[in-house]
Amino acid sequence: MHKISAHISVFIVCLILGFMVAYQFKVLMKQDSTLSLIGSNNDTDITVEIQRYEKEKTELENKINDLQSKIKSYEDSAASKSVATKNLLNELEETRMLTGETDVEGPGIVINITPNNKTFGNDLTSNVSDTITDKHLVYLVNELRFAGAEAISINDIRIVGRTGIRTAGNYIFINDDEKISPTREIVIKAIGDENLLYSDMSFPEVFADFKNLADIKFEKQDDIYIKKYQKTYDFKYAEPVED
Repeated sequence: MHKISAHISVFIVCLILGFMVAYQFKVLMKQDSTLSLIGSNNDTDITVEIQRYEKEKTELENKINDLQSKIKSYEDSAASKSVATKNLLNELEETRMLTGETDVEGPGIVINITPNNKTFGNDLTSNVSDTITDKHLVYLVNELRFAGAEAISINDIRIVGRTGIRTAGNYIFINDDEKISPTREIVIKAIGDENLLYSDMSFPEVFADFKNLADIKFEKQDDIYIKKYQKTYDFKYAEPVED
């Protein structure tokens, strides 16, 4: 009975702290969105607003890191009390890695995509076939996943199950509001069996669609660092099925 009560207490504490982290992060993202709406003020006002929001953003990030540290300390404390709790927390950590909610590191490969000079012209949208698009990146992500990649990022943007990649205007958008330029170097990191990933990328047809568009280089690395997914999961329609 005492063990069950302890498990419930730990679960409640982690749940509360997790909610606080999610709330702080939503506030942070809302403030980032507000920055993009500032357009009618003069340059001085905009500079002041940006500085204020950057300060608040830094403070919120520090609070989030502090809350995550507290969650980790509670979990470590609970894990030391029973084998069952330790196994439960190990499963939780694996779930976090699967959903991209934690930073990860390990061996894998890094792909550098450098667009050719001709894609740097002013008329970027005149011929889509001459430009790297969302389809190129989606294809590479699928290839890496097929080869067993356990974590992937594009320009340090974590790719998870809910990630969308779409070309819009002169940019490629990832996760709805994070954009990258198809005219600048794109770096893709993948953690997994480095030999298997490298072998998969070595097939000539993998980069066939990049011919005349970009210079491709990829290499194995023993210690790749990939940041966590910078958004919160919010399910409005899907619900778990009850037995």
